[in-house]
Amino acid sequence: MGDSGLQFLDIILLAAIAGFIVLRLRSVLGQRTGHEQQRRRRFGGPEADGGDKAEAEKVITLPRRDQPAAPAGDPKIDRIRAADPRFDPAEFIEGAKAAYEMIVTAFAAGDKDTLRPLLSREVFADFAGAIDDRASRGETMETKVIGMRAVEITETQLNGR
Repeated sequence: MGDSGLQFLDIILLAAIAGFIVLRLRSVLGQRTGHEQQRRRRFGGPEADGGDKAEAEKVITLPRRDQPAAPAGDPKIDRIRAADPRFDPAEFIEGAKAAYEMIVTAFAAGDKDTLRPLLSREVFADFAGAIDDRASRGETMETKVIGMRAVEITETQLNGR
């Protein structure tokens, strides 16, 4: 009973930690809030110029690196390219994937120095608090990102240039 009881507690503890991480990532990386339509109208999305609702909900699936960089004539990408002709959506997605993996693994390792430049002040404060709480309890965490099924640009926003 002694060993199986400890194993059960280990499983419960690991499940609680996994649940905490999922909730933190969801709060940091975002979730649908219902305000997306207002942002699209305000920043000149498809509904701002009379586009239909199906167009506003369109997801941009970008090609692999061995295919053309981005669909020609996509207004969301074209606005960014007008401000920065060097913008490459495929390269942006690769960078986002790398940043996500760095954030997840640095959080698990408790590496605040790696997290600081990757997160906003508010988000970093939340992550640092969780790391400090975990350290004060003497807990450690190990995470390894095996892969990502799909990474897509679903919304764009251009603030100035």
